Amino acid sequence: MLVENNLFPVLGQLLHILLTVYLWIVVIGALLSWVNPDPYNPVVMFLRKATEPVFSRLRRSIPMVIGGIDLTPIVVIAFIIFLDFAGVKSLVEQGNIVANILIGLGQSIVILLNFYMWVVIIAAVITFVNPNPYNPIVRFLFTVTNPVFSWFRRQLPLRFGGFDFSPVVVIMIIVLTNMVVSKGLIETGMRLKLHGGF
Repeated sequence: MLVENNLFPVLGQLLHILLTVYLWIVVIGALLSWVNPDPYNPVVMFLRKATEPVFSRLRRSIPMVIGGIDLTPIVVIAFIIFLDFAGVKSLVEQGNIVANILIGLGQSIVILLNFYMWVVIIAAVITFVNPNPYNPIVRFLFTVTNPVFSWFRRQLPLRFGGFDFSPVVVIMIIVLTNMVVSKGLIETGMRLKLHGGF
């Protein structure tokens, strides 16, 4: 019984280390892909071999390339964070499964919403410098933000004095969603843990 009680926390810590290493592999691979590295470089080859099986399986299930930019790493990062909070914590604590799932879900939503908020901020800022519309990053930014901005422009009068305030509204909604939904999930999970968990 004592061995069992010690085994789960050790497995949890090992899984945490593996997930953290893989998270950094995904992050470094994603950053390197933006600079078109030499595909025959051993580091690049290792990063591709380590991430491509997961990425290609995910791309087959959900369309992940938008405006020429591959969003698969962002989704994988959010999923790794979910697994770390939900799976690892449940192993280490030997319980609290529902509580940890809620916390992991809240943390993953925070990551995805914060990523989109930065996309909105960058898209709003570059409109002031008349960017090249054929640049792949500019195309990506407009592809993922214009439908949202356009919807809000149709619903509300958001242009005043030549300025478009739809990005401000989107950012406010993201912040509000993070405060209500993400924080609510995390706090509910924490309360469950305080009352004995599930």
